[in-house]
Amino acid sequence: MSKIMDRERDGNYSGQRDMKANEHATKIAAVGRPIVTAGEVFANGAMVELVGGVHPAHPQLMLWDGSKEIIAPVVEHDGQQYEPAPIESSILQQLTLPTRCCAHGTTRAFLTEICNLVANLVGLDEKAASLVARIVLCSALVDAVSVAPALVIVGPDIARANRLVALLRCLCWHSVPLTGVTPAGFCSLASGTRFTFLISQATLSDKLQKLLDDASSRDQKIPFRGGLLDLFGVQVIHSDSFRAGESSPRRSIQISMIPTDRELPTFALDAQRQIMGEFQSKLVSFRRVNLGAARRLQFDASQFTFAIRELAHSLAAATPDDAELQGEVFELLREEDAESRSGRWTDYSVVAAEAVLVAYHDSPGSMIYVSDLAKFAEVILARRGEESKFDPGKFGKQLKLLGFTTEPRDAKGKKLHLTEAVRGRAMQLLHDFGGSESADVEPVRTDFQSR
Repeated sequence: MSKIMDRERDGNYSGQRDMKANEHATKIAAVGRPIVTAGEVFANGAMVELVGGVHPAHPQLMLWDGSKEIIAPVVEHDGQQYEPAPIESSILQQLTLPTRCCAHGTTRAFLTEICNLVANLVGLDEKAASLVARIVLCSALVDAVSVAPALVIVGPDIARANRLVALLRCLCWHSVPLTGVTPAGFCSLASGTRFTFLISQATLSDKLQKLLDDASSRDQKIPFRGGLLDLFGVQVIHSDSFRAGESSPRRSIQISMIPTDRELPTFALDAQRQIMGEFQSKLVSFRRVNLGAARRLQFDASQFTFAIRELAHSLAAATPDDAELQGEVFELLREEDAESRSGRWTDYSVVAAEAVLVAYHDSPGSMIYVSDLAKFAEVILARRGEESKFDPGKFGKQLKLLGFTTEPRDAKGKKLHLTEAVRGRAMQLLHDFGGSESADVEPVRTDFQSR
């Protein structure tokens, strides 16, 4: 008897849902031509999301107005119709889309759930799993960040790397697996869809890597065939040829797949479908609750080198309602920050600022010719195993770009007044660029000082 009652109740619910859909269709019939979209976020907090339909080739839209949810082929908000953006059918068949929304719990609980899943199924350590989990959450809030992070998977354990990519396909927002990607092929993808690009291939050309870097900036649009493409989205790149930390230090996190004796649980297609269905539904809820807070987030990343501050902000934005989780980003990116600082050791901007600081420590308050500062910089570089000559004219332009104001030129050239403000500017630059605020500050013994 209870089964009969359940069927009747389900039938009544289905009938009510059909009536609401019909009423909604009647309502929008009088509204103007639909706008095609892969998602909209309105000022009042309402959202339109691209979701899966009964058939993969026919996605639908989910309208959430803050109190009720409507899923339909066409939705209407504030007098305007919206319909799914056209996406090529073969892409739709591979694109991961949610089909419903269910509660995700707290941000901390959701993050922990993803961490545990990554650790158990892929065998990553706690830190790596935490970074991966934040990439997943960031993919759902990517509209709120200015630089989309890239997760770069390298190392000899190909099986585990492939498993991580497969898991991220289940977990990430609008994920689509790709291989054999070329610049032209990448530019052929649907614009403005906020894909999470899962790129697995042995090699990536320099041109493609530069294009991926450009696409990672939210406000940069790519010209293509007379139009502008918006290919902004999180990237997961499984390729040993990707120069993580070299071509894009400001946005990439590297996960190394080293062979392990640990036996991992099976990860069959049925398990993948189950994880996909559960976590995609929770990701919709997480996005609804947290996107506004992520857009308003004020995160102080000044402790990091300038090169990775945007990456730090993006990871912090993944947990916008939990300050303690945001604080963990400092430890999670400690190694990346140290590598960034060491990589700036011979950067000309860093060396120029250090030359100013050396000169100040040698003779505070005095004047020094730019040509002498250039020679100071050459000595600093020589101490670091780099032989380079600085043209005084170009060095003076570098100082100007760094915010130093030189005195009017005399017969020997331009001079810089070594004031306390100049010292403060040099120290701030070294902090921002990741140089050392105390390295090489002992007097540079030369025979060219002419102050």
